[in-house]
Amino acid sequence: MRTPPRARPGRRGTNPPDPVETPPPGGEGANTGPVTPPNNSPPLPPPGGGGTSSGQITPPDNSPPVPPPGGGGTGSGPITPPIHSPPPQANAQEKGVRIGNVPFTMLDRKFGKEDQDLLQQLINDLRRRGQRPEPAKKGPFSHLPPSQIRHVKGRLGNVVMAPDEDFVVRLLEPPRHTDGPQSDEFFDNLFTEANKIVTSFVVNNFGGFDIKPDELEGKRPWNEMNASPLFISLAELVQDVDPDDSKSWDSLLYDERKRCMMIMGMIARIFVDKVFSPLLFGCTPNQDTMLNALETDMAEKNSDDGFVRTKTRSRAIREVLDGEVLPVNFYDEVELLSLNIFGLFNPVSAYLEKYRMKHNLEVSIPTREEQFAALFDMVSGTAWLSICRRLHPDPILLRMSELGDEFKEDLHVVANYDEYCANKGRILKLQYDRLGQEIENGLLKQKGVSVEELPPTEILKDRTWLVRTVVWPSVNIYSPVYGDGAGGQSGVSDYSIQKCEVAAQWVVPRNNRASISPSLREWAKLT
Repeated sequence: MRTPPRARPGRRGTNPPDPVETPPPGGEGANTGPVTPPNNSPPLPPPGGGGTSSGQITPPDNSPPVPPPGGGGTGSGPITPPIHSPPPQANAQEKGVRIGNVPFTMLDRKFGKEDQDLLQQLINDLRRRGQRPEPAKKGPFSHLPPSQIRHVKGRLGNVVMAPDEDFVVRLLEPPRHTDGPQSDEFFDNLFTEANKIVTSFVVNNFGGFDIKPDELEGKRPWNEMNASPLFISLAELVQDVDPDDSKSWDSLLYDERKRCMMIMGMIARIFVDKVFSPLLFGCTPNQDTMLNALETDMAEKNSDDGFVRTKTRSRAIREVLDGEVLPVNFYDEVELLSLNIFGLFNPVSAYLEKYRMKHNLEVSIPTREEQFAALFDMVSGTAWLSICRRLHPDPILLRMSELGDEFKEDLHVVANYDEYCANKGRILKLQYDRLGQEIENGLLKQKGVSVEELPPTEILKDRTWLVRTVVWPSVNIYSPVYGDGAGGQSGVSDYSIQKCEVAAQWVVPRNNRASISPSLREWAKLT
């Protein structure tokens, strides 16, 4: 029976298969003769012969004879195994090429140091490929878009930062200015919040612990800290010395509370002079020239009405801003001022960090980048507040008290109430003891008993409460009040946001003291 050929490729129905020829009835299974095998093939046994054929199967050339079927292992001819030719020998060049794929145990030399290093390198490569790449370290503001952050890098002329330092800070997003004046409560909240932010910054970066002087070292903290002349000059503007303190100026660094009040007063003085005094913080030189020309023109016209001048200045600043929230050079000025403040207090930070490391204090101090980011945020927020103040049509005045002024409860709020009560109690006890000794000596003299004269002291001199540290300025909003009708009385309303925050001391006035303490500049030069 012929096997029908496969249909040619094509679409269905286009190439029908050839008809299959079937044998006639009764002829199925008839012997039609042996099938001729292909050439060069051994003859096949006839059908039905089974394994009884006496003919042998001729093996291929170069092959051993195969035993006859059914012979098993009883054949008389031995079985010749196949001939194996030896593997081809590789020359030196081929050996160098194939050496990378040959195991070390198959090399014709011992396993040495070079092989061990190569194996370790391969293991390290495999391990490195199998490890996932470490994710990049994310900064505190990595979730913000580039438009909301600013990179402050060390560069030529920046002596505060190292060349490889890169501080990332967040940019302020203040709301738009209103067309009309803000309420007094609006400024009350802003100035109160500014006071809290500065207090938190100072305590977190310069507080945390008192310093116990090491008598064995014999070094004064002001010499060891190596403060700049600008730092000393600014400290003398906001800080006076306690004449009854034996540690004198050194106690300002040893005592945590005194140290924080002094630094906060220095920051407040910088803000008053560098942020609130300019007509518009962050404006261009041309804009500053125009605003100063307006001030000069109003002064030449002898305009005594301060409310009119403030309103005129407010309208001019709105025109300069031209609908923008911040001036053009706002963040450039913020960065410059932040770097100056950062460098000013850097010796204090280094001195505190050195003491903390030496004594293993468990007090966390922010890093340099964290400190600068908090400082930049504090300066930018205060600068925006100064712009809001300039846009207000009514005067908002900031005043810093002077050192040595008499403390008055209606003008000042005491920042060191516990200390001032403790000092007064200590002085009263010393006065009581001194009076008791003088009375006792007087009675002994009346009885004819010789007694030694008591040493001179100022403890019994009259004392008063004086300002020792200026911590924060007072803030007042003044608004005109117009009377009703022709006979109505006009006046000025005073909205007090904050009193001047000071540290007071109960001491003998300066002009009545027997000796005057040296200034901080002179004290810092002492060794």
